[in-house]
Amino acid sequence: MRSIQGYNSIGRDPLVKRQSNRISGWLSCSFAICSGTILNLIAAGPALADLVQWKTNGHYYEVVVAPEGITWIEARLAAQAKGGYLATLTSRPENQFVWSLISGRPNFWTTSSHDGKTDAVGPWIGLLQVRHQIQEPAGGWGWVSGEPFSYSNWAPGKPNNLEEIEDYGQYLIVQGSNDQATWNDLPNDSLRLTKVQAKRPVAYIVEYDTKPKR
Repeated sequence: MRSIQGYNSIGRDPLVKRQSNRISGWLSCSFAICSGTILNLIAAGPALADLVQWKTNGHYYEVVVAPEGITWIEARLAAQAKGGYLATLTSRPENQFVWSLISGRPNFWTTSSHDGKTDAVGPWIGLLQVRHQIQEPAGGWGWVSGEPFSYSNWAPGKPNNLEEIEDYGQYLIVQGSNDQATWNDLPNDSLRLTKVQAKRPVAYIVEYDTKPKR
């Protein structure tokens, strides 16, 4: 929602911890379960412009594709280099608005397979776990901006801190769930996971307080 001065540099950010095709089949239709397979059943919206403004707060949002995959820290640095920050979804209306930018668009999504199921892995957001040790898996989460973490929309069974290394947030659709705009916890680099066939997210969402100059 809002960037707070002093939080846009990893070096100064007290929140950042020191840590280093099935999609094409989803497109005919919005995310839901059909015969045990995740399908993209959310009606595709209008073509996404480079920047989209949410009138409620006046901020601009941009979904950036990284086709080869990207880590959370890389995404955060890239967002900062653009003059923004990874999106902070501090309310349900904001989360739903950002969700409308990514649903129905396969180039923003990849997959994660485990136990015979395939989940849809979406873009990184500005969510990270800041104080975790004894609070795992649900405690200690916060936004890169330092804003209060008073709203959340975790996917069913999330966060779960799989393999005790999942400290960063992104969009996820769990196979078998009809919930939308839900979040998941991943490690900075999801390729570190060994219990699931995980891929790095292929997109991240940048939020700008004002329209950036291009």
